[in-house]
Amino acid sequence: MYAFLKKDILVLVRNRTELAVLLAMPFLLIAILGFALSGLLSGNSEALSMEVAIVQEDDEQQGLIRFSEELEKSGMPAAEKSRLMEAAEETSPSALLQEILKGESLSSLVKVHEMDAAAAKRALGKEEIAATLTIPEDFTFHALQKMLLDAGSGSELQLVISDQAATQAEVFQGVLDEVVRSLNFESAIFRTGVEAGAEETQPQFGGVESISAAEPISSFQYYTIGMAVMFALFVSGIISSMAYMEKKQFVFQRILLSNHHPFVYLTGKAISAAVIALCQFLILFFFSSLIFQAFDLTDLSFWPGMLLIAVSLAGCVGALAAFLTSLMMRFNNDTITTVFSGIVVTMFAFLGGSFTPTDNLPVFIQQLGSWTPNGASLQAFLIWAQTQEIGLLWEPLSHVLLVAIALLILSLLIFPEKGEA
Repeated sequence: MYAFLKKDILVLVRNRTELAVLLAMPFLLIAILGFALSGLLSGNSEALSMEVAIVQEDDEQQGLIRFSEELEKSGMPAAEKSRLMEAAEETSPSALLQEILKGESLSSLVKVHEMDAAAAKRALGKEEIAATLTIPEDFTFHALQKMLLDAGSGSELQLVISDQAATQAEVFQGVLDEVVRSLNFESAIFRTGVEAGAEETQPQFGGVESISAAEPISSFQYYTIGMAVMFALFVSGIISSMAYMEKKQFVFQRILLSNHHPFVYLTGKAISAAVIALCQFLILFFFSSLIFQAFDLTDLSFWPGMLLIAVSLAGCVGALAAFLTSLMMRFNNDTITTVFSGIVVTMFAFLGGSFTPTDNLPVFIQQLGSWTPNGASLQAFLIWAQTQEIGLLWEPLSHVLLVAIALLILSLLIFPEKGEA
């Protein structure tokens, strides 16, 4: 077995192209993505800070007066009209929107300027602001009608964004979408309470409280892990392609003639892939910590957990290499490894979150990603980096273990017998 491992490592060391794929390429991507997205993953909003203009065309007090007049015409009981008017004054959408945008929670992200339409248009053209939000005429009245009485068609905010600040503008639009969604949801609950005759019918538009039990990770930490788990999958493709060359050059046949069982050869490939993947992890994490300060090399309590996860994924990479080798030997076609390295690895990287966190993706994609070897390992690495609680690693590592067992069983079933080989 040692001879097989030594042979594979020597062949790999002599192949500079494959070494560059396994070591130089992930390190280069860590540097590029880490610097490009520095601060975003750790919650630093400075990179996304923006200036926006609010064009106020609505007369809030006039809107409240008109809403009060509508209530007087409705023929409602006095107590109900009083409750609705009180709710309208407390939750005027125009005032609430500006309060949120100018509030402390968004102060580090959004700087709001009040302008007229002409000034806002000029500022947007000069790229002095990222977006212009216009609160149209009669916004308060129409919004309150829809929110509290479910009458009329409501009103719409008008947002104009700058093409030169697309990222910031998209973030601002996301903030507005969440505010509007919350208003619609809470007003629906309010109307339900009114219809049911609830005693407490005033809608409560609360703030957002963020609670975290762990420190956020930096971009270098995230992409060191993301690139490491992604490029570990390339080890499986490289090892299986080496097996194809050995069969083509009759190395595999000579091994069989030396009275070695085919499964010994397959096991050797799995062990080689696992050892190489583990060495790849150690090199990437060491140099990323040394150069980019991604992790603390002197934290002795931190690295055993990282090593446990790395060993688990390395074992799964070995099982994947055995599976690809079995497929290649069975069908005698190296297209399998080419497709795996060129297409399957990219799909796994997307599903597993190597390029971007999957939190905002559909739930079924998140679930699929949690069953890919790289996705499950990425989750485990992030959990350990943030909490260092060994009990929380069971779920993602169990996924890695189950996938590895399944791949090993399939590889043994597919690999040709001695006579067939």
